[in-house]
Amino acid sequence: QAMATGHTTYSTFHADSAQSLIHRLEGKPIEIPRVMLQSLDIVTIQVQAELGDKRVRRVKQIVEIVDIDPMTKEILTNEVFRWDPVQDQFYFSGKSYIMERIRTQHGQSKEEMLDELSRRVEILEWMQENNIRAFKDVARIVSSYIDTPDDVMEKVRKSNKTKQKEQEIKAENTLEKKPDDVLLKTPSNITINK
Repeated sequence: QAMATGHTTYSTFHADSAQSLIHRLEGKPIEIPRVMLQSLDIVTIQVQAELGDKRVRRVKQIVEIVDIDPMTKEILTNEVFRWDPVQDQFYFSGKSYIMERIRTQHGQSKEEMLDELSRRVEILEWMQENNIRAFKDVARIVSSYIDTPDDVMEKVRKSNKTKQKEQEIKAENTLEKKPDDVLLKTPSNITINK
């Protein structure tokens, strides 16, 4: 009901695809009318997978609920992102109706929208590299970005430049060492035949 009145709503549900989610929402005991499902914008399908010897969580798909076909009454969807488990990469389909709607509502050009997305990716990568995962920390950064985006970007970029400089100095120091210092020492429990 909150979603139907225009409120932002998040929810979790057990389903393996957008279509199975729709069928479960329409079926008993929930029985949401199909016309109300138009209020649903995005469905993310998450999975637990094995990558090497690690169990990880991944978003398998991000699917937009676009509309209802007036003839067939089927719900029209658009898969925006898909995860490739072999490469552990996410692929963009090239089209997002919701991003286009947001872009026009904010009066942005496509370039401005892409720049904004790039900035957000940069922040997320910075948070990942700095192991920022606690809810309060993530919420604080997101809130700060909404209020003062340029200040947050300056902090992220300054931190990235500092790390890059540290790596360059470390690489230079390694190269400046004498060859004897760089060689591995033979552990005491190994004997070398001469």
